[in-house]
Amino acid sequence: MNHIVIIGFMGSGKTRVGKRLAKDLGLPFIDVDRLIVKKMNMSVKEVFERFGEPFYRALETMAVKELSTDSERKVISVSAGLPLQEQNQKYLAEMGTIIYLKGSAATLIKRLEGSNNPTLEGAENKEDKIKKLLKQRDPVYEKFADIKVVTGVKPFDELIAEIEEKLKA
Repeated sequence: MNHIVIIGFMGSGKTRVGKRLAKDLGLPFIDVDRLIVKKMNMSVKEVFERFGEPFYRALETMAVKELSTDSERKVISVSAGLPLQEQNQKYLAEMGTIIYLKGSAATLIKRLEGSNNPTLEGAENKEDKIKKLLKQRDPVYEKFADIKVVTGVKPFDELIAEIEEKLKA
């Protein structure tokens, strides 16, 4: 498969970057979280609250499994937790080019201010929780990345140009 798959921590810009890349490359854009929201007819937060995180992760696996066999090339944004699930890793590895949007803890903390992301909910100190999760997740993201770009340090158009240049290489 030759999809372009965007991974990274929450707040790294996966959806925004994915939509722009899809537009520039003339490809359809799929956001796995939005697929699940549409299928379940409820928000991610509502799915977490009503059915729990393991159920949501199972929905992610079903979605990525289906996308891994889709022959139409797409730009796909996956949720921050999807690459962490062992069962998803084989699908990701088969899907195509993986782009890791790597944000610094400071950038992500700033972007996630006021976020109602269920993964951060209930944390006494969101900054500490973000740093802890980032430390756990970064090695997994790095492992899968074919292309790695740092977000939050340059204007958006320059970031897109960097990604598009790396895709051509």
